[in-house]
Amino acid sequence: MRKNILFINHSIRDGGPGRSLYYLLKHFDYKNFNVNVLIPSKNIFSDNLKKANLDVNEIVRPNFPENLKKQNFSFFGKKISIFFIDLIINIIRLFVMLFQMKKIIKDEKIDLIYCNGTQAKIFGALVGLVYKIEIIWHVRNIQSNFFLKWLLNTCSKIDFVKRIICVSNATKSQFNDQSKAVVINNGIDTNEYVPSKVKAKLRSEFSIDKDKIIIGTAGRVVPRKGFEYFVQLAAEISHKFKKDCIFVLVGDTPFYFNQKLMLDLKKSVDNLNISKKFIFTGYKSDVESYITDFDIFFIPSRYPDPFPRVVVESMSLGKPVIGFNIGGIGEAIDNNINGFSLDVGSKDVSNQIVRLIEDNQLRMRMGYESRKKAVAKYDSRIIANKIINEINLLISSSFKT
Repeated sequence: MRKNILFINHSIRDGGPGRSLYYLLKHFDYKNFNVNVLIPSKNIFSDNLKKANLDVNEIVRPNFPENLKKQNFSFFGKKISIFFIDLIINIIRLFVMLFQMKKIIKDEKIDLIYCNGTQAKIFGALVGLVYKIEIIWHVRNIQSNFFLKWLLNTCSKIDFVKRIICVSNATKSQFNDQSKAVVINNGIDTNEYVPSKVKAKLRSEFSIDKDKIIIGTAGRVVPRKGFEYFVQLAAEISHKFKKDCIFVLVGDTPFYFNQKLMLDLKKSVDNLNISKKFIFTGYKSDVESYITDFDIFFIPSRYPDPFPRVVVESMSLGKPVIGFNIGGIGEAIDNNINGFSLDVGSKDVSNQIVRLIEDNQLRMRMGYESRKKAVAKYDSRIIANKIINEINLLISSSFKT
């Protein structure tokens, strides 16, 4: 008999959690499972499911906030943030949603709930406790806030939270009790992220000469991602090392974050006199079409980034990757093999970038190793099979008891 599984997913844009869940569902076991997904609204995540023609029942509940910072007020048609009021409203919405879960669980005959994302984990733990249903967490973040870390560890001890899938060893290490935890990295469909198959857009769209070396980065433009440091490196390499390169940032700031950072980055580029050498592409749904034109991928995070998907995407596209040996980044980059993994605070970052700029053979060799590792270790079919095995093990053990 097919089991009924409910995925709780509040990440509906094209960020890491939503994209990772999409790849899991793309390769899921539909012979043995009826798949349901609870989402706040239809967006890019839903579009991806539709394009892939996946047999997924989408349960749309607008009162399930995408983010606790979700803006609830508008002024002359523009969303405005009143943080504490928004926070209270969104928490109330979650509690209302908690009681509505009873009907969803009953109507869809849910046997197991899979929580994808930060907010989903806490909410799912409460659902498990209230309705006595088994829960799987997929943990994609590392909490630095003391209260949130305490809350995460406390909720993880709830008996109905049966498995905790962590995207990296660094992510797993935040749990005091790791008996429920297992490490399964983020995955991508490496058949999609092939340099020869992806249509390159960056050079043509921004009229970049084919001989120019492009050093690029990508991601959500939020403070912890370290994009200010990327701008500083661009200035140093341009002025100190006199390298005639192009620096590219692909991404934007989500609407529920303060937009000031992007404005500050653009001001810094102007003030450092590198505006002709620095490109902000803004948000791109097909980020691979821009990364494929990079010669070097740099990830500037200097905080414990759990396991950024964009690193694996760049690896699959055959790019040498430079980043810091912290969080999941250091687990993906094999130093001096598929890129450079440097200590936080290292003064050698610009030197290593310049080394790659000047050595085409080194770039090619490291790019080859990146692609090889992505296919062997991070392909979404491999990752999906690991997750499905964990789900089946949980169901089997539950059946025995």
